[in-house]
Amino acid sequence: MRYLSLVLVLLLVLAVGCGKIIEGKKIDASMTKQIMRPGTDEGKVVQMFGEPQQKENLANGETKYIYYYRESRRMLWHSPPKDQERLEVFLKGNEVQRYRYVYVDSEPITTDIAPINEQKK
Repeated sequence: MRYLSLVLVLLLVLAVGCGKIIEGKKIDASMTKQIMRPGTDEGKVVQMFGEPQQKENLANGETKYIYYYRESRRMLWHSPPKDQERLEVFLKGNEVQRYRYVYVDSEPITTDIAPINEQKK
């Protein structure tokens, strides 16, 4: 009986430790083409993709809406994300200026950019 309890506990730990982790909501890539249509404003973007996970006010007066989706498998060890999407929509005032969509299915999307070192002449 004691061994059976130990086996059941180990199976439970293994089952919980191997679950799927999902962050965000899947982004419909076909809808990204509609972002730059005339008349697309903040309300239309929110209607198409929902509320953004992040909003950033940029120094040039633009607002960046960030949508992302990450799917990874949780093992007994940490594994990198397997399926990732990121959509950034840039708005100035209430009007869409541009957007950036990235889909990666094997390597993580990083936003870390090395600083530019100015060279003195």
